[in-house]
Amino acid sequence: MKKLLVVLLASLSFAATAAPVQVPIVWPFAAGSNQANYARAIIEQANADQQKYQFYFDNKPGAGGTISAKHVLNYKGLALLTSSSSFFVRPVYYPNESFNNADFKPVLIQCTGQPYIVISAKYKNIDELRQQKRLTIGVTLGSLTEALARELQLQLPATELTFIGYNNTLQPTQEMIGGQLDLNVDLPASTAQWIDAGKVNVIGASGTLYHKPFRTFTGQGITGFEDLVSNYQIVAPATTDPKVIEELHKILSQAARKSTTLPGLYAVDFCSPADVDLKKTNELYNKWSANWSKWLHKTEAK
Repeated sequence: MKKLLVVLLASLSFAATAAPVQVPIVWPFAAGSNQANYARAIIEQANADQQKYQFYFDNKPGAGGTISAKHVLNYKGLALLTSSSSFFVRPVYYPNESFNNADFKPVLIQCTGQPYIVISAKYKNIDELRQQKRLTIGVTLGSLTEALARELQLQLPATELTFIGYNNTLQPTQEMIGGQLDLNVDLPASTAQWIDAGKVNVIGASGTLYHKPFRTFTGQGITGFEDLVSNYQIVAPATTDPKVIEELHKILSQAARKSTTLPGLYAVDFCSPADVDLKKTNELYNKWSANWSKWLHKTEAK
């Protein structure tokens, strides 16, 4: 009996001191962006709340998110991917070079409805763009920025719009300010300093909500950009145990609610926090997967 008690106490002691499971949360775009900090804020709070999992930020940029997605799928152990709506866009544009959304299951919806903006250092509005024979625009190929650029092309039927590919939105914005590029598609937070300094003009914003100091395309009477907003989510490989996904959802959603940093990050980007249960999380994930595929194929048909 005494030996059994010793073994039992030793087992309990081991369980109490067992190392937490190391879980990378991989971000596929610029590591220093405001959006990358969405994941960092959740990670910091989740690690403070519990000891079973030790989350850490990882960054695998390139190919419109494909490199990070494949890294998570091939990771030996538990890994999560945090991404924008570009996660749904890439497989539609580049199905042979990408991944399948069905390879993943959603864990958490972080925030929704973030607008993107079309910006220029040379031109002030879309009427000026329509007067140009040729224009160049910076995009991250296979991402939501390419989707916006394709929609913009439909609005400029007499203009030859050339897409210049980048791995992020920062570099083309800097090159545009330097006069090497006519247009770029970027995020509000990423360009706020240049907008405030008068170095960048906002041609229009996606979505339907007005966010000072720039107007939406919809507010200018231009249709087609209403649904081109970004939603952020954390996903896991579809092979992950459903019970583990439920547990991760509970931990990360609680961390998102408790974080004192996230509200400010979301506010800067005009991204609305999402606090939904796992059932609604799955519904939104499936809806976005279907809608993006349908919308992009429709755009290509135009």
